[in-house]
Formats: sequence, C-alpha cells, structure tokens
Amino acid sequence: MSETPAATPDATAQAPTEQPTPEAPAQETDWKAEARKWEERAKANKAAADRLAEIEEASKTAEQKAAERLAELEAKDAAYETEKQVAAWKAEVSKDTGVPAAALAGSTLEDIKAHAETLAPLIAKAPRGPVIPSQGQTPSEAPLTAAQQFAEAFKDRV
Repeated sequence: MSETPAATPDATAQAPTEQPTPEAPAQETDWKAEARKWEERAKANKAAADRLAEIEEASKTAEQKAAERLAELEAKDAAYETEKQVAAWKAEVSKDTGVPAAALAGSTLEDIKAHAETLAPLIAKAPRGPVIPSQGQTPSEAPLTAAQQFAEAFKDRV
C-alpha cells in the first residue's frame, strides 16, 4: 500500500486564497426591445383569442344563440323597468317634499327619501333671487313729466 501524505491543517492554510474578482458590470436591459417583444406576444395572443371566440361562436347551436339573446333582452328590460320605477319614486318624493326630482339621487325609495330630507333644509335656505321691495306695487301718484320736475325745482327761487 502506498501511503499518501495526509492533508494537514497547515497545508490547507498555506494554499493561496482567491482574490474576489470584481463582478463584470451587469449588462443593461434594452427596455425598448423587451417592450417590442412583449407587444408582439400580446398581439399573437389577441389573434389566437379572437380565433378561439370565432370557433366557439360557430359551434353554438341556434337554441344556445337564442337563449343568449333572450337573456340579454331580459336584462335590458329589467334595467328599463328599474329606471322607470326610480323615476316614479323621485316624482312622488318631489311632490311630497318640494325638492325638484332632478336633484334627487338614489336607487331605492328609502335612499331617495333620505336624500330629499338632506336637501330640503338647504333648498329652503337658498336665496330665491334678488329682492325688489316695491316690485308689483303701483305708484300712488302719476310720475311727473320733465316740465313738471323743472317747475318743481325752481318754484322756490321765483
């Protein structure tokens, strides 16, 4: 058997230590090129998604298409009925509170009433416009003509 010299702690300590080499500066990313690459991928995915939608639409039966159309029309009808009901509630609350229906907001009768209660004091405090104290009254005497005003001005001097 051949004997191999055993590694001693001194032998490993004497081995030259590697100097840390400064890392090469990281290569900067070309963001425009990356953006173009992802844009091309997105366009390809969009085209594939559109093609899949066309295939799915073509594979539907006439009954499925009619059912989807019916569901769409029922949803529109429900939306119109809701809008009509809300308008009726606003007219009712407007009549009861004196708040204009156009100023009311809400989608339920309770919401509309609460909004009217909030607005009613503000509308009562709001000025109605300029106030002219003698508006609508007729003068007790006919106004003087220019000659009469001239004579009035000089009657004390004569």
